[in-house]
Amino acid sequence: MRMRVFKQTGALAAGTVVGGFLAYAFFAMATRTLGASQAAPVSVLWTYWVMTAAILTFPLQHWTIRLLTEGAEGTLARSQKRIWTGTAVVSALSALLAYLARDVLFHDSSLVYPAMVAAITAGAAFSGLVRGGLAGRERYVATGLSMAADNLLRVALGVVVVLAGGGAVAFGFALVAGPFSGFLWPSSLRFDSRNGSEADSIASPLALASGLAAGSLIAQVVLTGGPVALAVMGGTPQQVTSLFLALALWRAPYLMALGIAPQLTSALSRAALTGDDRRLRKGRSWTLVAVLVAAGLAFLAGATVVDPVLRFVFGPDVVLEWQTLALIGAGTAFAVGNLVLMLLMLAVGTSRFVNRAWLGAVLVVAVILVASPQSPTDRVATAFAAAQATAFALLLAAPLRGLRAPATIETDATSRSPLGM
Repeated sequence: MRMRVFKQTGALAAGTVVGGFLAYAFFAMATRTLGASQAAPVSVLWTYWVMTAAILTFPLQHWTIRLLTEGAEGTLARSQKRIWTGTAVVSALSALLAYLARDVLFHDSSLVYPAMVAAITAGAAFSGLVRGGLAGRERYVATGLSMAADNLLRVALGVVVVLAGGGAVAFGFALVAGPFSGFLWPSSLRFDSRNGSEADSIASPLALASGLAAGSLIAQVVLTGGPVALAVMGGTPQQVTSLFLALALWRAPYLMALGIAPQLTSALSRAALTGDDRRLRKGRSWTLVAVLVAAGLAFLAGATVVDPVLRFVFGPDVVLEWQTLALIGAGTAFAVGNLVLMLLMLAVGTSRFVNRAWLGAVLVVAVILVASPQSPTDRVATAFAAAQATAFALLLAAPLRGLRAPATIETDATSRSPLGM
């Protein structure tokens, strides 16, 4: 049994590592081909993709895993129409907002980037359902492959762009195409509507996924939205790209944790279903110890070795101060802890504490961005680290209790979310 679990974890970790390496390869290809300034629109698109992974991919994937663990496959089958209706609404709204802000975000007046934003939104939802369908059936090797396949497709298309002499728009289309590698696993989206009760499929499970999406969205905005905030605050294209690349490099451990998260969701859900509160509390205690140690080590690494690594991988145009890199590193350690604690809240069947924690973190961000006398780049880095630490403390203090019914009931109020479900 342990060997089987080890192999499954290895498959997920390998898929995450390969996918992460390919992601760096794709963006290194873009920055070295276009230069830091010309690659700025691609960095904004990538940042938005990560944000849609929070609002759609993450909650849909782990909600799907959780319901399949409970044997509620019919719930998934009967919820598909509402999921895709909500995705269409979010895609249209995101495209409209991108169009209105196209000059600030992309320095472009055409419709091409807003169209890419809509496609990225739809692809994020598709990825969540595909990976959730695979992992929920314990097809972890296929899940790992799916995590690597999207960036493999991006790199392959990126090579074509380089050979053809394409620009930022072509790299943007290569980025957009990645999630649709999920069509290699069409069976992952086939759910048997005969399993589970009709009553369970209407409000409660989608309310939990929608409530989690709100907190997850805020978490990812804080985690990856720094380049956008810096652009709005008047940062130069070089500064925006440099900050994006630093965040991308530091996200490596976060991506590793995200890769093995499907197994963690299944394990925590089983513990919650059986009422094993001792196991849940022990997991939370170990998370606290690990995060504190990791944050200290990450701060030290950011202050010493990260800058030369960034220059070696992405080129000499990347310039950031050591304190900025150190703060981003420490903040990322807390971000990994926040991911684990969010999955714990999902397992016990509540999202309200996740949302409260991230609303508190947003207040911290607002105060720092408005009141700090630092430079724009340092303000963004300080706000990032402080927000992650605040959310971690609030999530750590949340009680380990939820409303445990067969399909996980949340109050109707939580169903009003960005998913529109």
